[in-house]
Amino acid sequence: MEELQEPTLLQSVRAHRSEVTCVDACGARLVTGGGDRALRLWRWLSGSGWDEVARAASAHRYGVTAARWAGGGALLASGGVDGAVRVWCGRALAARRLLAAPGAAAVRALCWPGRARLLAGHDDGALCVWHVQHGQLIARLHAHEGALHAVAAPACGLLLLTACTNGVLKVFDLAEVCRSGTGGLVSPAPLTWIDNAHDLGALCADATEDGRLVATGGQDAAVRVWRAAGGLAECGPPLEGHAAAVTALRWGGGGALLASASLDRTARLWAPLASACLHVVHAHSRYLTCVMLSHDLSYLVTGSNDKTVRMWSLGSLTIDDDLETPCAALTHFALGDLEGIGPVEGDDSLEDINELVPSPGEEEGEAEGSGSRCVWRSVVHAGAINCVTTHEDLVATASSDGTARVFRWNAEAGELEALHELRAHQYPCMAADFGAAGAMLLTAGLDARACLWDVEMGVQLRSLSAPAGGGEAGEAGGGGVRGARVSTQAPPLLLLASDDGVALVWSLATQDPRPWHVYAGHSEGVTCCAWSTDGRVAATGAASGELRLSAPPPAPRLLHHEPVAHDLGVQSCDFAPAQSALDMPDETYLLATAGCDSLIKLWVIECKEAELEEQGARVRLVNSVAAHGGGASCVRWGGSAEGGALLGSAGADRWARVWLASAGGAVLRLLAAVPAAGAGGALSVALLAAPPLLLVGSLAGELAAWHLPPEPDQSDEFSDDEEATAPPFWSHIGVARWLRENITRAPGSRMSRDAEAELLQRAQDAGVTGARLLTGDVDDLLIGFGYGPELNEEEVAESKSVAEREEVRAQLRDELQWLRRPPPAPSIERAAPHWLLCPVSHRLLREPARAADGYTYERGTALDCFLAEGAVSPVSGRRLRNARLLPNYAVRAQLRLYLLQAPV
Repeated sequence: MEELQEPTLLQSVRAHRSEVTCVDACGARLVTGGGDRALRLWRWLSGSGWDEVARAASAHRYGVTAARWAGGGALLASGGVDGAVRVWCGRALAARRLLAAPGAAAVRALCWPGRARLLAGHDDGALCVWHVQHGQLIARLHAHEGALHAVAAPACGLLLLTACTNGVLKVFDLAEVCRSGTGGLVSPAPLTWIDNAHDLGALCADATEDGRLVATGGQDAAVRVWRAAGGLAECGPPLEGHAAAVTALRWGGGGALLASASLDRTARLWAPLASACLHVVHAHSRYLTCVMLSHDLSYLVTGSNDKTVRMWSLGSLTIDDDLETPCAALTHFALGDLEGIGPVEGDDSLEDINELVPSPGEEEGEAEGSGSRCVWRSVVHAGAINCVTTHEDLVATASSDGTARVFRWNAEAGELEALHELRAHQYPCMAADFGAAGAMLLTAGLDARACLWDVEMGVQLRSLSAPAGGGEAGEAGGGGVRGARVSTQAPPLLLLASDDGVALVWSLATQDPRPWHVYAGHSEGVTCCAWSTDGRVAATGAASGELRLSAPPPAPRLLHHEPVAHDLGVQSCDFAPAQSALDMPDETYLLATAGCDSLIKLWVIECKEAELEEQGARVRLVNSVAAHGGGASCVRWGGSAEGGALLGSAGADRWARVWLASAGGAVLRLLAAVPAAGAGGALSVALLAAPPLLLVGSLAGELAAWHLPPEPDQSDEFSDDEEATAPPFWSHIGVARWLRENITRAPGSRMSRDAEAELLQRAQDAGVTGARLLTGDVDDLLIGFGYGPELNEEEVAESKSVAEREEVRAQLRDELQWLRRPPPAPSIERAAPHWLLCPVSHRLLREPARAADGYTYERGTALDCFLAEGAVSPVSGRRLRNARLLPNYAVRAQLRLYLLQAPV
């Protein structure tokens, strides 16, 4: 603060073709986003300033609204008007994750709460919490009625602050929000609720690195500073001085300084605790949209509606200086004990990174979706693809151009090979389904006809006409057919869904052109149909929203009628094929339905033979998920997977998604989301079992094949999903890893495996989480661990001596204090020896860990690097034999010694 000088302009660059909407810097790298859909990466060059090194011209379908670096600078997140969040490799601006929440409105705010988790605020007032490594939506909270422009995670990620354009500010327990899930069944109560926090609405928020302070700005031109401790309390009077709305805020200097940007075309630097404005920067000719303040208070960056980004020196920084301290990589090599470190393999350079992690192109469909990648795509029809169906390696499509096409997946070539083009419908072909173990294909269309085809030869076997109202065959006025299914029994039954409000059944046991049976009773057109895996139940859905379950001929009868399964209409239905994978009992089925109300619903259907005559089928709704904004158009099961069964879905929001259903359908977890090409988006989906592929048909006639991500491997004893996360997110799994690494198996530990097992079990039984490690009373935690100050008779009788107990108790107390330590002041960080800095982020280490290349990194930063660039050394670029990280106890001890001796 003493060195802070009047800001002087160092550089001005024309960053975008339209308004600059966001800016963020990490070390010597700068990212900017604009209304022109582009995301641009810049690197600081001594003597010339910011130089563009990478660009994603179509980072989002519409404008980019937010961009934030993760803590270590290996990953970068961006949000857009399209409602999607993308995670990028920070070195090359290559997409690594596409995070698309169902029905999401425009993204307005992003926040990394610690590590490995990402928060996104949306225009509809919803907050989404993402597991970045898996591309999984952990929680979705409808926090506000107004647009959610302000999101921050104060108290080191223990709390969540949200503020909206209605001026309402709320504070939640972030761990509780994460546990609430995505179904909306459990809505966490806010710890603090403040109406009119900003008159006319809040527009921005930012928390200090230590999480003790958080600032908000809004339409009232004021900046308010809050102290976060269990809840929220305002710290001093509002900071006033701007003449128009405050659009962006950013802390620097460990909370000593706050920068703000405003529509009044100025940026201001504040000393919040003194309630003083130190400098006013007349930054641009038009209003400011974003601001960034460096951690060490050496510079300020502003972005504006005038399409430029400007950099301002706040002290002695000149354009000839470096923004990062030159790093001697060998300083970070072989620190501490190298036992357990594996050698690197080969001599591959950094240029080969893309062989491990494919780098997508700039087109929307080429981006990875939650770990998925597009392996094949082609325009195969002149009209919309209304249906995609599969059997083993066979794929069939039905299109509005009146044709159906049959393909075979060539695993060696990684592409779909065209087999037949089937021309039999004068109007749009709406449905297709394989039967007889893939030997035949049933197609149906709006010309009120269904055709049966020989798949091998591509010749038509039979033609069936849907009679008017389900009457005699040959009558004029038959309604268009929307759905067509073939049952699995022999001989197969054909089921057609007709616009006349009936469903018709034919048997292939006869050549009779008339339907064997007609299911009537629907008040409007039947839009979809499906057979259960054993052919005992036929499901039909209608435009009226009703769902009917019926028994097939020769003893047809209504088993269940759901008057309003979906508001505005049922669009698709499908029975799950694998009962064993879903833990379903015999004579029980799981049905998925999709509707115009944007929902996917899962229904458990019990068809006990002894009860059918008297009471029909028992039907329970077990899950309902808001899957696609604007309407869900298609659901298709894809067989069993590890831990459940896969379900694909498509909708009007131009996304296709893959879900993992388990526990009898009660749990539905989003695995992947991929974009559909073309203006209309995704219309139909299907899943191919081997390799695991998602096939997406679009309104533009394009068929795309996406390779699905593998399930995470949890075989390693020390592996857990929380390794890269900050302590507030740890469950008992993360706490157990922390105890093993720092207590039970740390160097010098004499604890037996039996004593370790007892300690871990006590921690789990006591419900100790990472949040409790940070906030709970230390003595209470020690008692929960079984190492309280008092010994009872049982503990005296145990094998471990009193001296051992005292040693472990002291070690637990010491590690708890170390875990709770605040971030060091910038001056302490600047004075630290270079080998105590992470070689990637150039920040002081916090949890030093050794990788297989022999270098020591900050654990979370190294894991981010592996996600961004694959299993390669972040320093040398060489391939690694493994991506494991082991604690570097020697460096950790030196780090503690340095911080203990550093001046306060």
